[in-house]
Amino acid sequence: MLEDRKRFIYAIGVFVLLLIGMFVWKNIAVKNVEKKMEAQHAQLIEKSQQVITSKTYELLRLTTIPLVWVIRGEMIRENYGQIDEYLNQFVKEPNIKLILVVKPDGTIAVATDKKLEGAPISSLFSQDIVEQNEIRISEDEKGTMRIVVPIMGLNAKLGVLIMLYDSEKINIEAAP
Repeated sequence: MLEDRKRFIYAIGVFVLLLIGMFVWKNIAVKNVEKKMEAQHAQLIEKSQQVITSKTYELLRLTTIPLVWVIRGEMIRENYGQIDEYLNQFVKEPNIKLILVVKPDGTIAVATDKKLEGAPISSLFSQDIVEQNEIRISEDEKGTMRIVVPIMGLNAKLGVLIMLYDSEKINIEAAP
């Protein structure tokens, strides 16, 4: 009987050790899955942000091309009041912060911030921005995109359009 009792206690001890082992194994497995899911979530957020940024670049490029065509026509006619109206309508859109039309000499001809009109572009950006002959979109560390589009006349460059656009970032903490 004493021997049966020892076997019973030994069996219960083995059973308890197995339960503890299974519990520890389950916790380790769950933590590994959680880490893997967090890594996948972060990758998904990063990939989504890259796609959003890429699509934003494309849409800004597509938006500025016809705007520059209209501005070009008004610059040829020296109708800067009409350009001002176009830009003021544009800047009312969400995330568009500032739009400038800069003459080839570096003078800001029209700006949505009236204090900047007549000022040299070098007070805001590098002077070589006026020399660009193709559409350029860049982004600073704060997420503000700068779109620079040349305004080409028939025989000469009339200036550049500069638009500042605040892009939105995906907030990892707010994502489910």
